[in-house]
Amino acid sequence: MIKFLYKKALKPIFFRKDPEDVHDRMLIVGAFLGRFKLTRTILRLVFRYDNKMLEQEIDGIKYTNPAGLSAGFDKDANLIDTLYHVGFGFMQVGSVTLNPYEGNPKPRLYRLKKSEGLVVYYGLKNIGVDKIIEKVKKLKKNNNFPISFSIAKTNSTESSTVEGGIEDYYQCMEKLVSADLGDFYTINISCPNAYGGEPYTTPDRLDKLLSKLSEIKTDKPRYVKMPLNLPLTDFNDLLKIIIKFKFEGVIIANLNKDRNSNEIKDEIPENIQGGIGGRPTFSLSNELIKQTYKLYGSTLTVIGVGGIFSAEDAYTKIKLGASLVQLITGMIYEGPSLIKEINKGLVRLMKADGFDHITEAIGYSVIKDDE
Repeated sequence: MIKFLYKKALKPIFFRKDPEDVHDRMLIVGAFLGRFKLTRTILRLVFRYDNKMLEQEIDGIKYTNPAGLSAGFDKDANLIDTLYHVGFGFMQVGSVTLNPYEGNPKPRLYRLKKSEGLVVYYGLKNIGVDKIIEKVKKLKKNNNFPISFSIAKTNSTESSTVEGGIEDYYQCMEKLVSADLGDFYTINISCPNAYGGEPYTTPDRLDKLLSKLSEIKTDKPRYVKMPLNLPLTDFNDLLKIIIKFKFEGVIIANLNKDRNSNEIKDEIPENIQGGIGGRPTFSLSNELIKQTYKLYGSTLTVIGVGGIFSAEDAYTKIKLGASLVQLITGMIYEGPSLIKEINKGLVRLMKADGFDHITEAIGYSVIKDDE
């Protein structure tokens, strides 16, 4: 019923309005609903689904389910009190940067309706790490809801050099670690919409970055948010650096920069800048997840992102090697009930395959192909 109401009543209204304005208003509504015990209870009763088949412990962190909110939606930690009750198993705040940034010039969001995608050009808009720390410290921690901070370099000319960017990353992460916030940290090296592009997507520069960040002592897991459009050999070279510095895992992957992709069915106006999220990232991210699990499944935890619109989509990534999944665009197109649909659907799909627990499904397609 909720999905029907969203797709037939609310979505047509939302999709006639500016997407950034809709996003901002949804953040306000979401933050309001998370403020009160009564509204949180109603959200939980309506949207949340729990099943022991979905519970996992990964890199020392307990997850009630594998469906997380990706970085880029809740940039300033407005929804921490809300998202558990909507059904998510974990979330990422940010990306967070050392200094605040008001964002790239508008328009910064553009819908690709035929392709079920979004063109994103926010450029690491956020209020800065100090204000985010101040905000999160005031919240009561929900021990059933892991939170990650996605860390990036400030979008500015000062941090656009290799060394300046490394120092920016370092100071931002050091502040979060010193404040003892977050259950794990993610180093975002793959935002395509910032000054200097993606300077740390080459092995030598990534080596310099991770070497510096490894000086920050923490017992919490560390992950790297990976680019989507690298050839497999280049992608593998980055994975070797990540393993060298004993990072626990990777998030695969960020926005699609290839506007000539066959999966893009819309004409994108020339004035619309940015990377593409949603359905046009699905196949590319799946191939990278598969190859990463095949090569390093026993060494790296994989979190799969890109084009998840259903339980079947999430299950595909899990069977290719993702222990957890993240989404944003699917929820925008399908509505807030999608998280519950994914978790219920995963249980149904696992039972159909004869699995008793989600860990049995992780990498199953890769293992089966190798037999």
